[in-house]
Amino acid sequence: MASPLLRIAFRSVRKNWRHSMGAGLAVAVGFAAITLFAGYLSDFEATVRHVTEERMMLGTVVVEGTGASAALSGAAERIYLGGAEQSFIDDYLRGRGGEVAVRVRSLFVGGIASNGRASTPFLGWGYDPQEGAALRQRFAWDAWSGRPLHEAGGDSVLLANALAALLECAPRGDASPFGPDGLLIAGERPFECRNPRVQLIGSTGTGQVNAVEPRVAGFFDGGRKELDAQMIMMPLALAQRFRNAPDVSIYSVLLREPSRAEEFARALTAAARARGLAIDAMPWEASYYGVQFRQGMGLLRAFRSLLTLVVVALAGMAVFSTMVKAVSERTREIGTLRSLGFVRGQVTRLFILEASFLSASACGVGLLLTLAGAALVGGAGITYTGGLMSTPLPLGVALDPATWLTVALFLVGIAVFAAWLPARRAARSRIPDALAYA
Repeated sequence: MASPLLRIAFRSVRKNWRHSMGAGLAVAVGFAAITLFAGYLSDFEATVRHVTEERMMLGTVVVEGTGASAALSGAAERIYLGGAEQSFIDDYLRGRGGEVAVRVRSLFVGGIASNGRASTPFLGWGYDPQEGAALRQRFAWDAWSGRPLHEAGGDSVLLANALAALLECAPRGDASPFGPDGLLIAGERPFECRNPRVQLIGSTGTGQVNAVEPRVAGFFDGGRKELDAQMIMMPLALAQRFRNAPDVSIYSVLLREPSRAEEFARALTAAARARGLAIDAMPWEASYYGVQFRQGMGLLRAFRSLLTLVVVALAGMAVFSTMVKAVSERTREIGTLRSLGFVRGQVTRLFILEASFLSASACGVGLLLTLAGAALVGGAGITYTGGLMSTPLPLGVALDPATWLTVALFLVGIAVFAAWLPARRAARSRIPDALAYA
């Protein structure tokens, strides 16, 4: 009897096209609303992750001295990687060259920056310029004005925008440095400084006072407001000369297969322990440098869960009420079917089949709306500033088939339940009562 019921269900969908259109529209719009919203939040999280891994040069795995993250979190004395640790890490990474795309060494320093007239505290980030550019990939050109370090020479620094203003440096012109994709345009933009060199004064590794006087090569975005007033980017060799020690703070390792980060980090740490070296390797999210990402993503996931619940509830209620109304208005039809000899179970199954066919088809229409919306958003080139980040982020919608399937099953289930409830009630009523229903 299943085949005749299917044919009748299909004809009923066509015959009652007004009801079908209303119910199908509710399902299609609900599907598109849920999937587009979920796709946007997934794309935002992925974008922030990629920005952190590439633009902030954290790569996939962070390698540091044992306890370095804990020391930074507790404002204790910093822990550095010395010559023996660096030699081991370099040898280990070379031996796993098939897994490692690039590695970048970084050294963090601090002190006072002065142009001869104004002085201010600074935080310096020294890194390997060429390797850093390779890791940064699409963010390799990071100079809002001037040139990035990998094109500027060894005796050069980049000042964060607000720090540049404090040291009496300013860009020439007010044209936006960003392209339509939200990335910096790779091209030198002129700037001027009252003093083309900046003097950096601080303590060496042995506690002595040291000073270097590099040339200002350009400006960059320091991210958060407080960092933008203090950050200086410099070549690793200059940072080591400033500290008068060959130490390194961290290694950032970009793996060809990011999914192997945990396994790679455990293996590196175990190999270091076997050599008696105090080295920790971990996915960057687990390090001190991933704290803000973990906190931000935790807040985003809570926000996503709350809003997804609201969107799902609204879409579910719309589908439920539409289907209940559509089936209830066909009570007389149910009475007619009962008078023709259809038993209660057959009538109920008929409406379940009808709701399943209608809602599944509507989900297909909703999928087309989702794909069209994602393509429209992706092709529009819309950018926006996300949270504390001053660099624009591209607006996009991630395509996630697993989410589509989950949403489709949810909406089909809602539609089937909404059809089953009134159909079962009408089928269990007396035939004369059902035929007299108005």
